[in-house]
Amino acid sequence: MTKNAQASWDDIRYVLAVADQGSVSAAAKELSVNHATVLRRIASFENRQGIRVFDKTPRGYQVSADRRQLIESMREAGRALSHVDQLIDAERPRMDHGIRITSTDSFCYSLVPPIIAGLSDELDTPVDVITGNTHLDLSKLQAHITIRPAEALPPDLAGTCAGTFRFAVFEAPGGNKDWLGLTGPIGRSAAAEWVRSQGNLSTILADSFLVLASLAALGKGRAILPVHFGNLWPGLVRHSVPTDLEPVPIWVASHVDYAKSGRLTRARRYIVRALEDRKSDLMG
Repeated sequence: MTKNAQASWDDIRYVLAVADQGSVSAAAKELSVNHATVLRRIASFENRQGIRVFDKTPRGYQVSADRRQLIESMREAGRALSHVDQLIDAERPRMDHGIRITSTDSFCYSLVPPIIAGLSDELDTPVDVITGNTHLDLSKLQAHITIRPAEALPPDLAGTCAGTFRFAVFEAPGGNKDWLGLTGPIGRSAAAEWVRSQGNLSTILADSFLVLASLAALGKGRAILPVHFGNLWPGLVRHSVPTDLEPVPIWVASHVDYAKSGRLTRARRYIVRALEDRKSDLMG
């Protein structure tokens, strides 16, 4: 391919957007540009390559029958280039938008803030904290590192077990003795199964340990909470630590494709050391 005929990746982005969306206006919206810009980039690509990619029909822009393989090859190239960008992003020693770390709401309440404060100083980089009990797609670098309670890591993640934590029963003095239920992602945990096995269930359920702690502090029932988290909650007293509820491992991990990044490796090591230093708090 001659230099003048080489495809510009920037133009290919526009071609793929129109192919996927089926219209120039929809592609412009996806790319956050105006209608005229999309038309100009499509014309630029077709003129430079000397081929026609789209048929203009009453239903919009349709990929010409003999160009479908070309579009698929463009998609493959797009995925490869996106992966290269993500690898470069993971390797940069310092970035303006920093390292993105995700963890559960209870961890972010009780464990993560002091770790993040130290990590930001240690690596001299901004740190974005993403809180939630649902799992982000680390393959797309929605987050670089996850601090995740789980029995084991899924195949797409690689990392280190930084310790374990126990659950304990908490309640407000004089509060309702019924058990507050767990639902959503935490409703599938061993702790949720343990609560269901106790009987005397409340009619109130929540998908967040923060909400459960708030309800328990209001006297609405007993709650099973991570011990390091419940110990800090105002208005709660620890009732017991169930010995038949196994400690839960805490993993510090990244997506397998980026796990060997020097920048992310340093960050994970720091987080692991910080969690290891909290062993007594985590086990209650």
